[in-house]
Amino acid sequence: MRICLHGRPRPKQPRLLHFCFCLLGLVAICPERQWLRSSGFLVAGAAGCARLELATGARAAPESVGRGAWPHKSIQRRAAEGSAAAGGDDGSDIPRRLTLGVGLSLLAAVGAKRFLIDGPPEFDPAPRSLQGRTVLITGANTGLGKESAIRLARAGATVVITARTDEKGLQALEAIKAASSASDVHFLQLDLADLANVRSFRQRFQSQSYGEKLDVLLNNAGVMAIPERRQTKDGFEQQFGVNHLGHFTLVAQMLPLLKKATGFARVINVSSTAHLGATKENMEGDLMAPERYTQWGAYCQSKLANVLFAKELDRRFKQAGVKATAVACHPGGVDTDLARWLVVNSEDAAAAKKARKENAAFEAIGTFLTRDVQHGANTQVYLAAGADGGYDRSGGGYFDNMAPGLLNPVADDEALAKQLWTESERLTGTKLDVSSAAA
Repeated sequence: MRICLHGRPRPKQPRLLHFCFCLLGLVAICPERQWLRSSGFLVAGAAGCARLELATGARAAPESVGRGAWPHKSIQRRAAEGSAAAGGDDGSDIPRRLTLGVGLSLLAAVGAKRFLIDGPPEFDPAPRSLQGRTVLITGANTGLGKESAIRLARAGATVVITARTDEKGLQALEAIKAASSASDVHFLQLDLADLANVRSFRQRFQSQSYGEKLDVLLNNAGVMAIPERRQTKDGFEQQFGVNHLGHFTLVAQMLPLLKKATGFARVINVSSTAHLGATKENMEGDLMAPERYTQWGAYCQSKLANVLFAKELDRRFKQAGVKATAVACHPGGVDTDLARWLVVNSEDAAAAKKARKENAAFEAIGTFLTRDVQHGANTQVYLAAGADGGYDRSGGGYFDNMAPGLLNPVADDEALAKQLWTESERLTGTKLDVSSAAA
């Protein structure tokens, strides 16, 4: 039954409105302009929910007449008169509305997964486009690092991967070679939680046949959301120690080889949108004070440090006239081993995978709310390939979905970045002098 506040039957909704809903879906599938796709799906979803409400409301409204459910008796009277004038309604329109509402809602859900969560389609550099380039990727035995290595090797780059143990690294090495059909892929052990190991890395790198230069340093390794405060071998809080201080020391070690790059070199810090959760206060005072520790607070702090470091490194590259750029990026919420602490409260990645597979609901939710590594690796591969216009472009930028991303205003605080640089040198005992680095 259709009722109207003016006492007249409400006409059926025109087919033009249905056509508009379908058009929104087509707009959402458009391969251009991601914001337009996202908006289309959101509006389609809202329309679907609205039609569901109309469908149920059409059934419920007549029952409320005469029971005082509406606030004004005059409205009740007019509605009742309109219902009588309509001559009744057999409710045959309700299933159609329900079907359309459910359909549009499902379309919105699928669209949200495809475009808001998964992001742009998989990006692959052209074959042989990276020949002559040497790329070093930390933490490349799994997840984003491994996927990045496959694609960059497939594009012709000389790829060097690192892992904490020889066993993990050698297994990944064979898998990457097989997946990329490339032979110019190599492995060197690196433990970012042990600065003595990091300091020995350049010598080990230079002793290899590919070790005369480095074109791209992809700082990909990291840890996330450790429930209880843990320490690195050097006594640093583990998230800040690995995610920032370990990579800070590695950059200092590899800088002389970056200066020998073919054309411009690039340093890429894999950060996270979690850096938005950090404040200026998190980057001041005792950065790793035990009483300040929370599992997400430390992670957000380390990710903001990644961005601050990239921006300050790029500024110093420019000031020193070094042919290199530094950028940071957010890969998205990706389904990788990084979340192992959230699943099993342990660094055992195998146990986390097993626990997920045994819980179908958890697996389904995790799969829907995260993107796979093929989509997650897009932005760092895009930057490592210089697809943003060249390695001499985008210096100091922060990227998300292969485009400039939403940045925490604190990340643009140059004084804070300099302060972090100085404190990082003090904590690690490493002097990172961009202007005087020599092989």
